[in-house]
Amino acid sequence: MNLLDRLKPEYLEKLEIVKKQFPTSAEKIEMSLSENQSVFALTISEASSICIFFDIEMTLSNILELIKDDE
Repeated sequence: MNLLDRLKPEYLEKLEIVKKQFPTSAEKIEMSLSENQSVFALTISEASSICIFFDIEMTLSNILELIKDDE
């Protein structure tokens, strides 16, 4: 199961809302999440983009909080 499948519902909703305003950015975030099964497989650039997109501080803890079941 990839990270997009495991994204918490509130972040899925935010992704859909922001997708209307920033379709290209949302597509890149979705691609990063769908291509990885672990947050530890994300590049620093991908993790940074995800945090900026969801307006959260870039920390491992915050990134893990996006996912339903922590690794």
